Amino acid sequence: MKKKLFALVALLFVSTLLLAQAPPTPPGSPGGGNTPVGGGAAPLAGGIAFLVGLAAGYGTSRWLYFKNHEQCK
Repeated sequence: MKKKLFALVALLFVSTLLLAQAPPTPPGSPGGGNTPVGGGAAPLAGGIAFLVGLAAGYGTSRWLYFKNHEQCK
């Protein structure tokens, strides 16, 4: 049983190493462009809306939980 578990863990570990990507090539000349630091093309609006939606859902669930359990006191 231990041999099978070790083989499974080793296989999963090696498979994650095989999925690694090579680093990107460095830019041609330093300061030779007008690109923002860090890429600047990350879409933040969808992620923020998702985070706010999760927070609202969690807050609603906690509010309902405490509302329903006040009657037990």
